[in-house]
Amino acid sequence: MRPQGAFRIAAGNRFARRRRAVIADLGGPGPACSALRVRRFVAGELSGVERERMQAHLEGCARCQEALREIEAEKARVLRDVPFERFAAGVAEKLAAPVVPRRAWRKFVPIAAAAALLIGIGIGRSGREGDGVRTKGGTSTRLYQKVGAEVIAVGPDGVVGTGPLQLELASPDRAQAVLLLVEGNDASVLYAGPSQAARAPFEWVGPASSATLVTVLSDQPLDAESVRRAVAEHGTAGVPEGSEVIARPLVRGKR
Repeated sequence: MRPQGAFRIAAGNRFARRRRAVIADLGGPGPACSALRVRRFVAGELSGVERERMQAHLEGCARCQEALREIEAEKARVLRDVPFERFAAGVAEKLAAPVVPRRAWRKFVPIAAAAALLIGIGIGRSGREGDGVRTKGGTSTRLYQKVGAEVIAVGPDGVVGTGPLQLELASPDRAQAVLLLVEGNDASVLYAGPSQAARAPFEWVGPASSATLVTVLSDQPLDAESVRRAVAEHGTAGVPEGSEVIARPLVRGKR
């Protein structure tokens, strides 16, 4: 007969092995636990085995379940946030308005000063042209954030709070665009399609303190998933030949 103490030790070993197996299956805090991966799952960007693994992981991972709840709540907030959409569209329309005649300029100074606070600045413009960096053209990106009842333009430092965000393209000179949110070696597609009137409402969730918003522009059709993988693996150097890139930082702050 096996001593009682030996039985307890053996049972404990079996429990430890079983617990280790569960942790391995769920992925623990490793690559499977990623807010961006959960976002891609929700957006239908995962397929085949990758989607099945993520589904199985979600069923047992409280951390990713919480991220899933945040993303679903984010989508609901953005969908019902019509004033935010109207405001951003209205700002873009005003910025594209004709220049005010000089004689009438003085009385419009207060309005112009207020509008200046709403202009998002696009930075990091570069190209993959054969003759080097492409500098012609006037495409830029504008980033807006809702803070309470107000919508403000995010500056070039990219510091944002926890409110809804919207990335927009201004004066695009290429036909197609892919807008990405990049965190380390992971990337998520925010928008893919025609560059005219391209906009991507989203919320930045997860533990990361910094990220990059990457916009890829081209006159040729862009495969969003291929662009996403290339940028995730190689950064902006991985974009297709002949395309153009605008990158701007995103930094977690207090607003």
